[in-house]
Amino acid sequence: MDDRPSDGLFPGWLLWVIGPVTVLAAALIVLALVLGIQAGQRQAEVERRQQVAIAIQRAVDYRAEGRLAESLAEYQRVLVLDPGNSAAVAGIESLLQLAAGEAPPQVAGQTTPVPAEEASAAYPPAAPPQTSAAMPAPPDLSPEVRLWQDALAAYQAGEWAETETLILQLQRTAPEFRSAEAAGMLFDLYVNLAAESEQGGDLEQALAYVDQALELRPDNSAMRTARSMAAMYLEMLAVSGKDWAQTIELLEGLYVRDSSYRDVQARLQTALLAYGEELAEAGEWCEAAAQYRAAVAIESSPATIAQRNALEERCGAGRAPATLADARTTPTQAAALLVPEPADATAQPEEAISTPEPAPTAPASSAPVSGRIVFSAVDPISGRTHVYLADAAGKTPATILAEDGQQGAFRPDGQRFVYRNLRDDMRGLTSLDPASGLELRFTDYAEDGRPSWNGEGNRITFASNREGDRLWRVYTLWADVGSEAAMMVYGDSPAWSKAEDRIAYRGCDESGNRCGIWSMTGSGGDRRPLTSTAADDRPVWAPNGQFVVFMSDGRDGNSEIYRVDAGGGQVMRLTDSGAIDGLPAVSPDGAWVAFVSNRSGGWAVYAVPSGGGEAQQLFTIQGSLGNWLEQSLQWIP
Repeated sequence: MDDRPSDGLFPGWLLWVIGPVTVLAAALIVLALVLGIQAGQRQAEVERRQQVAIAIQRAVDYRAEGRLAESLAEYQRVLVLDPGNSAAVAGIESLLQLAAGEAPPQVAGQTTPVPAEEASAAYPPAAPPQTSAAMPAPPDLSPEVRLWQDALAAYQAGEWAETETLILQLQRTAPEFRSAEAAGMLFDLYVNLAAESEQGGDLEQALAYVDQALELRPDNSAMRTARSMAAMYLEMLAVSGKDWAQTIELLEGLYVRDSSYRDVQARLQTALLAYGEELAEAGEWCEAAAQYRAAVAIESSPATIAQRNALEERCGAGRAPATLADARTTPTQAAALLVPEPADATAQPEEAISTPEPAPTAPASSAPVSGRIVFSAVDPISGRTHVYLADAAGKTPATILAEDGQQGAFRPDGQRFVYRNLRDDMRGLTSLDPASGLELRFTDYAEDGRPSWNGEGNRITFASNREGDRLWRVYTLWADVGSEAAMMVYGDSPAWSKAEDRIAYRGCDESGNRCGIWSMTGSGGDRRPLTSTAADDRPVWAPNGQFVVFMSDGRDGNSEIYRVDAGGGQVMRLTDSGAIDGLPAVSPDGAWVAFVSNRSGGWAVYAVPSGGGEAQQLFTIQGSLGNWLEQSLQWIP
């Protein structure tokens, strides 16, 4: 090559090098610009979808309040952001029908539809129109869209049979059109029909509708439970009065699962007394006394106590059967043998009792401790935080469920759990299948935490201060990879009830006042205060949804555990140690409340009866909790 200088400033060989390098640099710059533009476009698209979701939710809220003009404005805003958005088109069409008086509004006392999660924004509950507003001309709709609109109108009006006909017709003529939403609405109407039938006393028809719902969602644990209990109740009705032993066995099964189910408690006591009378007539005094003793444990009266005492005296001078095998053993009767009886003037004098009853090992209304507890703690050797699973009774050592994680929560069916991942490359919420080890990353914000599953196990609520203002918000998302989190309310520590679609959380009213524990629906509506102390935190629902437990350091000078009914009202204090008692969790049967405490010097898990009583230590925590407020407990079967 000729290296002599050229007529220009650079030798020829240098020009050959500079040329390709310049082209490559220019290409890299263009590529960087393209990638930057694409990233910006993706971020803009995420923000646009969030704005669409917020506007749809506002439109739904305004419509529920009868503010139709404002609802219309929000739907129009959606169409500006997302032209052709089906939810907005559906909302505007339904507003048109309301304004024209074509769609009958819901009235007080009408059955409220149970919204299917897949279509919650697509068919909001109807509300009586209060104002008229200028409406735009409705867009031309295709046959399947028109059919969908008719189904929505029928659904909102509570016309379940018409809704079913229209949805089935839609599935036949256009099976791919909004298939998930259509299936969700169909599931919903079967649930509503089942509820109506049950309320009307027709349990057989209710079971038929539940079966239809289960055909659509065979893995729905709530519906499987409802079907099992309804079938058990029907079987009990068939044998009631004919076979008291079998009747009691069935009622016991229902009572242990949910003591508030229908009239199970009253029927169980009636059956126990009837069976006890039948046994007494046959001269089986000890077995008869066992039935009366179990009945007294449910609800006592002077007459029942007197009869129990008389039967026990005939059984053996007031002596209870030597073993439970001497009488028919059921969960209620076994617990009754450990429960001190209420004082009564008709009771036999103590000196007449040759062998006193065993000293109580558990307070009244409590049950034996069982199940497993999920907790997170800091490993004493590595200093890393892990999620652990331990036997509630402390019989076996705790095992690690997930390394580098905290705040673990199992799905209601126990097949998968979600936790806050602390790995640098996996920050956010991660779902794990313990059986296969399959992990799914639900969110990628390090601030996301305190997750809780809904009853169906397909949605999650969590708290985060991910936004730039660093304010805590409660979010929900579908339990799937890539699902977008929807902001519900400003607040913290959300907990989803497994019994109904309600979330308890720490928050305030819209003006920032009346802070404490609040509850709302899974879509963010119907917000109600449960407590009024700002320091109340970490609410947890009872399995049957009847009460909420929480911790607070703003009531009695230090962190204690409390209980309040699901509808709010008087607060009951459950612990009183002078040490830290926190992070409550309710046992699967609702009888116990677990919590962490350092009352003995080191950290341990304790349990106290949910109705009040003395706490007992379940097991010690090996290592430390670090910042204990960042940990959590969950009690599972």
